[in-house]
Amino acid sequence: MNRENPTVSIIIPSHNRSSSLRRGLDALHSQTYPLDLIEVIVVADTCIDDTLAMLQDYKAPFKLQAIEVNCRSAAIARNTGAASGTGQLLLFLDDDIEALPPLVESHVRVHRERPGSAVMGPYPPKLQGGTKFFDVEVRSWWEDKFYQMSREDHRFTYQDLLSGNLSLDAELFARLDGFDSGFGNCGGEDYEFGLRLLKADVPFVLAAEAVAYHYEHETNNLDRSFRRSRQEGRSDVLIGRRHPELRPTLHIKDYETPYFLVDKILVAIAFLWPTVVDGLAVGARKCLDLLESLGMRGTWRWLRAKLRGYWYLRGVIDEIKSRSAISSFMQGGPARADLGGHEINIDLQQGWEAAERLLDAERPAGVYLYYDQLTVGHIFPQVGMEPLRGAHLRSILAVHLAEPLARAIGVNGMPRTAKTIEETIEEKPLVAVESYELAINE
Repeated sequence: MNRENPTVSIIIPSHNRSSSLRRGLDALHSQTYPLDLIEVIVVADTCIDDTLAMLQDYKAPFKLQAIEVNCRSAAIARNTGAASGTGQLLLFLDDDIEALPPLVESHVRVHRERPGSAVMGPYPPKLQGGTKFFDVEVRSWWEDKFYQMSREDHRFTYQDLLSGNLSLDAELFARLDGFDSGFGNCGGEDYEFGLRLLKADVPFVLAAEAVAYHYEHETNNLDRSFRRSRQEGRSDVLIGRRHPELRPTLHIKDYETPYFLVDKILVAIAFLWPTVVDGLAVGARKCLDLLESLGMRGTWRWLRAKLRGYWYLRGVIDEIKSRSAISSFMQGGPARADLGGHEINIDLQQGWEAAERLLDAERPAGVYLYYDQLTVGHIFPQVGMEPLRGAHLRSILAVHLAEPLARAIGVNGMPRTAKTIEETIEEKPLVAVESYELAINE
């Protein structure tokens, strides 16, 4: 591959979004990367609007190819576009994405610096000042998502693989057989692909300057979000079948033995008479508009969360037909002892920098932490997460292990090469660390 100036194939799957697609194509005219090194492949999936006619007449300053498929599957559409691409890099964009001028160049630059990576760019929503409860929730979620991914100490998971603004080597994509077409139209193929990338030791990188605007709001609303929740339930079952080690981490476990009596009754009724509960959920959906008109944001959030949970369960029921089958499904995953993974010992008495260098060199799945002869804690291997890096250590210590580490330091004294816990926390503010399971030896 020409690492300095690689050719880039931009793959855009599209379904009945002619005007949005045109806006995205127009934005690519202004890319700062040489346009003669760019080709754009639009995969029109089961389009019955004027998408194909628009593409036929479209005047592009780059090579533009249109492919028509009838599959109603984003995975198949992306794979089809990738198979037709001639670029050394594949860049996947959604059809409601408006790329800012540096987007392609920024992707290329990160691949030049970090070859063999899966590179994602931020695509915050373009909500044009929307103040509806749902608009605010969507904007907040996406902004927080990209903020967390931009942090140096963020530990990437398979759920960070976002295909709306994603690039990787064409050879790597082909070697991993692309997206799993078995997910059909229920979504989730990007998370499954992310898991396979992590298993193949492919690092995830956020290209902070590869920014695009996301116009999802044009087709997004509360009802569509509930349909997505149902699709997420289905896709979690599918990904759990393909990767059984993930099953204990999926939300499906919350419906195996619900904690509250009301939830137990609801789950039982949902399996017995799903159409009845569907009707109740549709009625409850109408209450959200009333709650918003009354300004009852807290109650609105509570009810929306309950409805999302129900429609997620409804998707699980689509794939798992009985309540007993949920237990069988969850019990099919491996025990923790079967997860394996490279683990190492680290003596923190040697100092933060030495510990961080060791983590970067070894990239372990888990770590036993000591301070001289005293046990500080154990960071267990976590399925679906990238191996540990040096940048992860201080946040984990500050958030989860500050007390046992402080006691160990108090017993042994502070070596000159190490910094105090207070200094560490000042350098790296306390943040929530997702999905860590820590066994602390008191």
